[in-house]
Amino acid sequence: MLFVNSTRVEELIKNSPAGKNTKFLSAAHSLWYRFHNYDKAPPMAYEDNGEIVCLIFATHNRDGYANLYEIVTLEGKEGNGYASKCWDTWIRYAVEERASKRLKISCTPSSVTWHYRNGLIFWAVDPTGSLRSDQPLFPTRGEQVAFRDSAIVSPLSALPPYKARDQFRSEGLETYKWGEKKKAKTQAAIDSVGKAWLRDALMEQPSLEEFLV
Repeated sequence: MLFVNSTRVEELIKNSPAGKNTKFLSAAHSLWYRFHNYDKAPPMAYEDNGEIVCLIFATHNRDGYANLYEIVTLEGKEGNGYASKCWDTWIRYAVEERASKRLKISCTPSSVTWHYRNGLIFWAVDPTGSLRSDQPLFPTRGEQVAFRDSAIVSPLSALPPYKARDQFRSEGLETYKWGEKKKAKTQAAIDSVGKAWLRDALMEQPSLEEFLV
């Protein structure tokens, strides 16, 4: 397990070939630097033969949430399963060493099927068109997938806390005044996760205000 500072990430960006993943890494670095996250939540790096090949940018809150912002494989290293290996290392670390109990993440349309295979479920659409997940976090992929399958059968047992529910209720695809192309892209992402899109179950439940009446 390796954690890296901003200087190391800058070196990785500088030495990586141009491409989509290098842009993702640069954007994650800029976010981490802007919010001063390198001191309190340095990115976790996965190495292969001593070479960094993948990084995860995430924070761990006192309320038990792990917030994952970006997992990125270095440009030219794709297709080797590094992101999955990095993910497996990170979820065990988050649960066993940081005592994280829940995961919060927004998954881009291009990444949702990968996250689905890792056991994620989805409730809403954020303003960028990514699918929101808020769910229990387990130390292994097998446990995460078992939870996903259970949630699909009994979605009410998987509902997020009321505060998150109220936010997610206002974040449907119909909420945003997007062009048809962007809407279609997000709808395709929703369709691709199939029964793990649990918005209907969420919308059938009362809001916190209605519950307290």
